[in-house]
Amino acid sequence: MKLKTTIMKKILNTAAEKTPGLFRRIELQVLCNLAADTFGQKRTRVWTLTSKRGLQAYAAFTVRCMEETPVDRATLYRSAYRLGRKIRRVTGFRDADDIRKLIFLLYQNIGIEMDGRIPGVIRIQKCYFSRCYSPARCRMMSAVDAGIIAGICGGGKLHFTNRITEGCPQCRAFFVKEKTDA
Repeated sequence: MKLKTTIMKKILNTAAEKTPGLFRRIELQVLCNLAADTFGQKRTRVWTLTSKRGLQAYAAFTVRCMEETPVDRATLYRSAYRLGRKIRRVTGFRDADDIRKLIFLLYQNIGIEMDGRIPGVIRIQKCYFSRCYSPARCRMMSAVDAGIIAGICGGGKLHFTNRITEGCPQCRAFFVKEKTDA
């Protein structure tokens, strides 16, 4: 396990400098599959597109899903939490700093620039999806963020107090660690 974690840390540090486009596109495809499965929609392929076009396609796909299939936030959260747990198992990360770096990198890869502490206050200065989602859609899709982050952290709660989609200059959220799994 120690060797696996060491290898994953090296990958994380390398990716933090410059994530290859293929990995960003695969990450986006995983998110798209999550949305399709949760909303009961047919999966759509985005990994073959450029990163920019993939983001556009993913945003349009999730908007369409939200319009066509009512799903509650709890369902989105549970699906995303399972994905976050898988990421936690694959990486083997348990160190808070490694987890924070991983989460911030994953979000950077999809056009979301964040900083802060996990657990603690998270600020999002720039979000690609803020120009695609209405405030209501943003609130809905933030259940995915809450689930993924909680899954990667081994439990916890994410609560937004400010959102760019609601006219704030940045999003602000609090993540409180609550241990639910190892």
